[in-house]
Amino acid sequence: MHLIRMDYSKLRLLGLILFSFVLISGIIDLDVLYNYTDSNIPENIDVGIDNAPSDNLMDDKVATLGRVLFYDKKLSTNNTVSCASCHKQELAFGVQELQGTGVNGLTLRRPMRLLNIRLVDAPFEGLFWDERAATLEDLATEPIKDHIEMGYSGFGDGPDFNDLILKLEGVDYYNELFTFAYGDHSITEERISKAIAQFVRSIESYDSRFDAGFALVDGTPSNGNIELDFPNFTPVENLGKALFTSESIKDTNGARIGGGLGCFHCHTAPSFTFTSQHGNNGVISEIDGSEVLNIVKAPSLRDVFGPSGTLNGPLFHNGQATTFNELLNHYNDVSSTNFMLDHRLRGNGIPLNLTIEERQQVEAFVKTLTGSDIYTNEKWSNPFDSNDEIELIGGSVGISFTINNGSSITVYPNPSEEYIRISGLNELQYYGEIYSVDGQKVWQGSIYSDQEINISALPKGIYSLSLFNNSKNLISRNKFIKS
Repeated sequence: MHLIRMDYSKLRLLGLILFSFVLISGIIDLDVLYNYTDSNIPENIDVGIDNAPSDNLMDDKVATLGRVLFYDKKLSTNNTVSCASCHKQELAFGVQELQGTGVNGLTLRRPMRLLNIRLVDAPFEGLFWDERAATLEDLATEPIKDHIEMGYSGFGDGPDFNDLILKLEGVDYYNELFTFAYGDHSITEERISKAIAQFVRSIESYDSRFDAGFALVDGTPSNGNIELDFPNFTPVENLGKALFTSESIKDTNGARIGGGLGCFHCHTAPSFTFTSQHGNNGVISEIDGSEVLNIVKAPSLRDVFGPSGTLNGPLFHNGQATTFNELLNHYNDVSSTNFMLDHRLRGNGIPLNLTIEERQQVEAFVKTLTGSDIYTNEKWSNPFDSNDEIELIGGSVGISFTINNGSSITVYPNPSEEYIRISGLNELQYYGEIYSVDGQKVWQGSIYSDQEINISALPKGIYSLSLFNNSKNLISRNKFIKS
């Protein structure tokens, strides 16, 4: 859709009034950004190190762009699939279906729930079920380039990622958003991956009943008080916590005869992320029945259940467990002896000899790991309206255009209070003139690429910038706003 630039003060006032009653979708106000930079992890929760690389530190502008990219179906070849198609907010960014549906069929494995990826235990060993992506930035564009999922694979004579970039360059709001996030409108795979990675990295769930209870017993990063009963837990939930966080008592053959279940060896409290330096969990078949031994990753155990108490989709990479009890059946007696089986599943109280009561207790405890903010926070929600359209308002962003020699020029910020810059000029020197709305020339001079033009003395209003090349030929005339 075409973006119209105007004074949106009245619209914003109306929006603030309406926001008290309804959740408005389809509009992003670039002057009022959500906070993606700060983490909402409680101080007493020790979850490891921030895996954001030094060249992609969290930034609200970039994460805002990432939110739009994450939900935009235009990132698929037939405009029907987005990242959010397989990672739904109402399901803790997972899906209920056994497989994800892409533009060219069904995925081989279940989409993994995306939450609490920002801070993880060291060493960080990769993402996806098989850890093939070394960083979240590497992960971000792989589904886009997958032939089945979003289709920009270049397979056969099909479109590749360069075709996607050309497509996005023709979308008005991306010219504006990339300039807003990065300073110019250039769209690259690196920028796309960084923006999506920042948005996904911001998705966190640390407001569960477990977190509230851990704070009540003065939990510390050393986890020294996690064995105490939580006053906000039921007796069944506290018994489940004890089973989860304590060692098992074994007989001479290694079978469990009492004590805990040792779950914490792989799912360390209080983060409950999957620890590093691991093997597979004995689930070694793909959805199609073929064997796979390198599934060595798992999502956090947080938000396995939704707020209503139902599972946020089947469990394991192949979805073979459709109930939590079926998951417990697997771990009760891990029968696999494959050479890549995790060492912690070799003789760790196997069989567990779980009783019916213990199964109920563990399930009750895992349900306390479910938060609420992840399901309702608008900063992680779909920014598009019901017609898959979006409108940007506000923001000190630029206007982009192509001149007759093919160069892409950006004038930014727009609106501006103090200065404007022009990027993309491919000659050493140009000549410019600025005119007021009534046709009066208010500035003239030489212009170089990325040079500041001071407009602080100009009255507020609409102006036009005329740009001439060395031969004094007019190559562009564009409006900007002095605010």
